[in-house]
Amino acid sequence: MIRRKWSPKEIALGGALLLTVVGLLTFYVWYQTEAVHLGIEIGQREADIKALRDDILKLELKKTALLTPARVDKIARADLGLVDPRTGEIIYKDKPASR
Repeated sequence: MIRRKWSPKEIALGGALLLTVVGLLTFYVWYQTEAVHLGIEIGQREADIKALRDDILKLELKKTALLTPARVDKIARADLGLVDPRTGEIIYKDKPASR
């Protein structure tokens, strides 16, 4: 049996073809891996957004509860010692003073 010798041109062509195939497969695997990672990251960010929206809603409800007029009036009277103004203690800015 006679063995055929490979010419340098054929060896270079085969090596280039092999490198191209390996490069394409490497790129494909990298691309698919990045797509999976991005999908996972998007899912995490959507969960973060939902949690933040829930926190905002809870804080808005707490703000509303803390700013009710009855609670503000109670704190003003009990803790700060404020009272209703007496007649004559109210001064209007744009009205001429009565004599």
